[in-house]
Parts: sequence; C-alpha cells; structure tokens
Amino acid sequence: MLTIGQAIPSASPHLADVKNRDARPAVTPLAVSLLIASLGLVSGPSAVVLAQDAPVDAPSEGTPVALESLIVAAHENHADLRAARAAISLARSQADEARARLLPSFTATGTYTRNEIEVVFRTQAADGSVISRTITPYDQLDARFAVLVPILDASSWASFLSAEASGDAAADRAASAQDDVDVIVTQLYYQLVGARSLIEVAERSRLVAEQAFTFTRARHEVGVATASELARAEAEVLRAEQTRQEAELAVTLAERNLANLTGTELHGRALPAIEVDERELGGSLEDHLDHLDETPAVRAARGDVLAAERGVHAGWLAFVPTVSGTASERVTNAVGFGPNSSWSVALTATWTLDFLRPAQVGAREATLAAARARLERAEQQARRQIEDAWHRSRALAARARTTAAVLDASRRAAEDARARYEVGVASQLELQQAERDLFGAEISRVQALADLAVARETLRIRTR
Repeated sequence: MLTIGQAIPSASPHLADVKNRDARPAVTPLAVSLLIASLGLVSGPSAVVLAQDAPVDAPSEGTPVALESLIVAAHENHADLRAARAAISLARSQADEARARLLPSFTATGTYTRNEIEVVFRTQAADGSVISRTITPYDQLDARFAVLVPILDASSWASFLSAEASGDAAADRAASAQDDVDVIVTQLYYQLVGARSLIEVAERSRLVAEQAFTFTRARHEVGVATASELARAEAEVLRAEQTRQEAELAVTLAERNLANLTGTELHGRALPAIEVDERELGGSLEDHLDHLDETPAVRAARGDVLAAERGVHAGWLAFVPTVSGTASERVTNAVGFGPNSSWSVALTATWTLDFLRPAQVGAREATLAAARARLERAEQQARRQIEDAWHRSRALAARARTTAAVLDASRRAAEDARARYEVGVASQLELQQAERDLFGAEISRVQALADLAVARETLRIRTR
C-alpha cells in the first residue's frame, strides 16, 4: 500500500471492487498516511493520476451538498450506467425485431419490360369485326401486390419470448450497476467527509503542538527545560504540520475522485456532518436475506436463464414445419386472353431437416448451462454482499461506541497531563504521549463514524 508521501495515482473504485476498508488508530505521520490510504486514496482500477501539490483551504461555504444529490448526478454521468442504458435499448430493439417476424408483411413489386417483338393475336368475330389481343406488348408493365401471413412458426415465437426475457435481464443489470454506483458514491462521499474532519483534527493538534513549543521555549529560556526537550517540542510542531498537509492532500484527492464520478465540483462546498445511529442494528440477518431474490443482480441472472431456456425451446421447435399464407394480386398490360388483373391465395408448409439445427440446439443448451452457473454465482455474491454489510454494521456500531468512550477518556488524560506538565509534575514525554493518544483517538472516532455510515448505507442499498 502506498502512502501519500509517494506518488499516488488516485482513482475511484471500479464497480467490481466495491469494498469497505478499515484503518487502525494512528498518531504519527506515517500512520496518518496509512489512514488516508485506508480511505481509498491509493492506486486501483480505472486509475487517474492526480496532482499532489495542491493544498486545500476547504472554506466549505454555502448550502451543504447532500449525498442524494451526488448519487443522482452519478446516475447521469457514470459511463457504466450510460452503457447499461444503451444495452437496454439494444435488447428491446432485438425483441422488437423478433416480434416483427411474427407479423404479416406486405410486398409491392413493379416491373417494366421493353420487348423486341410485340405478340398480338387477332381473330375475326362473327359480325366480321377484328378482335385483337395483346399477348406481349413492346412496353410491358406488370405490378404484383402480396401479403404474407405467418400462421404457424413455433420457433420464431420461442425466439421472440427469449428476446423479451433478455430485455428484462438487461434492465435488471442496469439496476444492479446503479446499485454498485450508489455504493461507490457513498464510499467516496464519506471518505471526503472523513478527510475534511481529519483536517480539523490535524489543525487542532498543530495548535496544541505550537502552544507546547512556546511553553517549552519559555521554560528553556529560564533554564527549567533542557535543549533536548525544546528540540522534541519543535519536532512535534513539524510533525503536526506534516499531518495537516497530508490531510489537505487527502481532501483534494477525494474531491477530485467524486468530481470524476459525478461531474460535481465539491471544492469549497460544504458537506453535512456524519450523522449515523450508533445503536445496534435492528432486525436479524435472515430478515435482510429475505431480499436476496429481489436484488437486481439475481433478477438479471434469472432473466438470462429464462432467455436461454426459451432459446433451447426455439432450437427444438425449429424441427416443426412452418405454415404461412399468401394473398397476392397481379396487374399487367400483357393480358392475353385473361383480365388485366387477377388475385390468388395460397397456403405454404415448409419442413426443413439439416445438420445445422441439431448443432444450434447443442450450442443453446451450453448457453443455458452457463447462464445457470452465473445465476448461482450471482446469488452467492448477493448473499455475501448483504451478509458483509450486515456484519460490518453491527461490528462498526460497537466500534463507534468504543471510540466515543476512548476519545472522552483521552481528552481528560490530555488535559490532566497538560496541567501536570505546566506545574512541573509531569515530564514532556508524558505530555507528548497524552497528546498523541488524543490525536489517535480523534482519528479513530472519525474513521469509525465514516465506516459505520458507509456500512449502513451499503446495507440499505443492497436490500432495498
């Protein structure tokens, strides 16, 4: 894992890599770097190299940007969702194409022919008049109008039903992709909120370190503090400043990641504080798993199985004869001894046996087997996502309550160490350790709240 002291190609997580990450409490710049890395600001799939030397003042003015508005923006801008919507249109068009094969069709044909010889039949009537009939004129005009009506085509009907099932599966896949995007936006959103909170914590630590340095310098000037104590106090100031700079970098990267995903610029815009219920999660795991069959990914996989099953049926029904009806009318100026227009009606039965159809059945049965395997995998993955979010919600709720208690105790310990140091009872090392413990407790509190909010929101998305 890279720290922010290295070249960090930051990126939004890919849809297939949506995970919640934990971080251990830290008090040193290296540990803060690891915390920032645990917030997702490390290299990964779909990486975009971002600049590292752009500090953030984070004025956070104006109306706070809600998570819901960013999710809506991601629905409109995310490339995966645009591709999923295009896949729906394609699948629906293919279903329309399959339906069209079952509907009547009309054909109109017009022909002009220039003949070398005109063939005319002439005969004399009883009254002595000459009767002339043109069999082949020099300029021959023919027109034919025909209507073809499919009467029995079982294979085409099965193919149409298969295409409809594929269209429904495409819509469910788009819904599944949207859920994945919602989880990613939620994760990045709380990463940004946590990173901004980390700036506040780092700034308070820096101010405390500066006050301690000023106090130690004054004691050194009167000969109470040693030169090594003064050097350690100065090092604490530098360490706190480094931590603040790293936290600002984390904010910059988180803002850019969200901007890339949602198209919304968040630099300088306010975000609401993390509000999450730290109590035990209501309901059992089984209650949440009741939504398993209704998750979009499972519905999409089930739709693929249904489409494959109907495809197999279409393959077998291709052995059944097809019956169609035709009604046509011909108009011509080469009438001969008949009228210039005539109509006809026909029924046609076609039965085809070849080596292609058995091969097609075999291929479609293999497709069905693969679709059933994907359905089983989709059910396992959906179950794993729900179970993971549920267990994480319970564990992180306990962690949030613990960090609240630890933070309160660390604040009291730091205040006590500071007061004892000022009267010369405690050493500088005791004071620095107490301040570091407080800093670590504040970081752990921020991380615990952010992780709990992500876990709760992820569970809601996966079971809605």
